[in-house]
Parts: sequence; structure tokens; C-alpha cells
Amino acid sequence: SKKLPTHNVQLPFIKGVDTQLNWTGNPIDKGMYQNHEFPMSKAFSDVWRWKSKKNPYEEEKKQDTFRLPIAEDLTALKDSQQNGIFWLGHATFVFRFNGIQFITDPVFKKAAVIKRWSKLPVKPSELSPTHYLLMSHDHRDHCDKTSLRKMIKFNPEMQFYSGLNMSGILRKFLKGAKGQEAGWYQKFETEGFELYFLPTRHWAKRGLTDTNKRLWGSFILKIDGVTIYFGGDSGYGSHYNDIAKLFPQIDYAILGIGAYEPEWFMEDNHSSPLKAYKAYKDLNAKYFIPMHYGTFDLSDEPIGKPQRELEKIKMENKDTGVIIPVLGANLLR
Repeated sequence: SKKLPTHNVQLPFIKGVDTQLNWTGNPIDKGMYQNHEFPMSKAFSDVWRWKSKKNPYEEEKKQDTFRLPIAEDLTALKDSQQNGIFWLGHATFVFRFNGIQFITDPVFKKAAVIKRWSKLPVKPSELSPTHYLLMSHDHRDHCDKTSLRKMIKFNPEMQFYSGLNMSGILRKFLKGAKGQEAGWYQKFETEGFELYFLPTRHWAKRGLTDTNKRLWGSFILKIDGVTIYFGGDSGYGSHYNDIAKLFPQIDYAILGIGAYEPEWFMEDNHSSPLKAYKAYKDLNAKYFIPMHYGTFDLSDEPIGKPQRELEKIKMENKDTGVIIPVLGANLLR
């Protein structure tokens, strides 16, 4: 099989990452990408242990009527000249500054066979013009062929940015669109903004034989004086402290808070609201926007539990930096 690249030789590493973290490229073991701190160690027996045990939240889950609210006023989202950060559900965000529009991990309906619980605040056709796609990893609740086909249909010039070895499927889904892939701690070639690819504690897989063949990660976007960290999917780890050292002025940390129960099984790749809050503090960001909850039922906890837990944390810490998002609302402060 083809040898995996450790980095994109055409792109630079972030200045100082070699001296600060002794970073020279992504670790690869047995022909697979690895987390630099927590190599993936789950076995089939762990999945069996999780699935064969009774879910302690079963009753609470059945009775949970929580649904993500949609903003009454969607004019800012639909106005292609209005700066903003908008959540469309799960890990799908629109960032728009100076008429340049980005979309992250677009999934508009169900994720593979998994039912969608939150409504999409706008039609995909209303998301034009979108200039750039940020793709965090290949999992089907983030990288969805049908949604990507819609995006390229309405935005034929859209380009993508992603992790190493993602180009194959993205060019296929996006009908030959142009794009760049990077290793962790690399800077993309861009005009009018800065974009960097960074670590997460996660993994990759779409089929039976492609485990960890494509690199997962997160992004820092710097545009119009604003720095946004889009965290992709991640368990908690020291990478948040490392990122804060390299980017000491993050305005918005967008971090997943759902699909975390049972924690003994899920903590390798997703964060609980408490761990995500800790990550936001490690990143030393001004604001925390949660995601990855309320849209797809991927784990044991009830669908509204992540938001309820985060609201408690926000109150206990009297933290005005925690933004509880409404779908389609402008979250830019």
C-alpha cells in the first residue's frame, strides 16, 4: 500500500513549532496515522462491552423533548455581505467576513443512516456564495457525500482545506474541486486570510479497510482581526495548551460537547461538556461556542443533556464567555 505522508512538503510548518514542540510531522504507525499523545487503543471487545450493557440514561433519553431552537430572524445568515458566525447544527458552521464565506463539515440531512433531530435553518441553495470548505475529518457525520454534492452544485468554484490524504474522497464528492491538504501544525496557502491545520485526539474511518488512512484535525482561521478555532472532533488532551502557546489570542473556541457517554468508551474521541470547558480554558479563548450535540443521537446520553450540563457549568463559573447557540443566529460578539 501507498506510504502515508507525514506532512505536505509544499506547505510551511507554523513558525516556532519545531523549537517549541519538537514537531517534524505526523506520527505514523503500522501504516496508519496516530494521535501523538494517545494512540487509539479501542478493540472490538470494548464496543461489545458498551453495547451489551444497559444504558443508564434509557428512560431519561425516551422522555427528553429537547430540540435545538432556530432563530426567528435569519436575515443576517442569508445576507452574503453580513459578517458573522452561524451554526447550522452538529459541526456545520458558516463563517463570513468581508464577503468571504466558509463552511465547516456540511451535513444537511441524516448522517449515513442516523436520523437528524435538528432542523436546518436554511436551504443549502441559500448558502451561496460559499468560497471555502473546511473539512475536519472523514467520519460520515462530518463528511457527507450528498451534502458536499449540494455545496459544489450551488458553489462550483468552492475550494476545500483538509487533513492529509483527504483529497481523494473530497475531489470525488466535489466533482474535481481544487483544494489543499495539510499535516498538523502546517499553514495553508491562502489570500485574504490565514488558515492552519492543528491536532485533535480522534481517528478516521469510512469503510472496512481505511482506518486512520486519512488525517483528522482542527483549524485556526484568522480573518478581519478575528481568530476562530474550529475544534473538529476531539477527546481532551495537551494539544489545547500547545495550540494556545502558538496562538495566544483566540477569540472563539468552537468545541464539541456531545456524544460523550459512557465516558470510559467515548473520551478517546469526544469531550464531555466539562472536558470541553476545560479545553476552552486551556485555549485561553474569549468565547466558547459548543457544537456536536442536539442533531444526531450517537451515544448514551439524552439529546439535551450536553446543553443542560454546559448551562450549569456556565452558571457555576459565572462565565459570560460561554455562548449557548441558537441555530441560524449570528454568534459574532
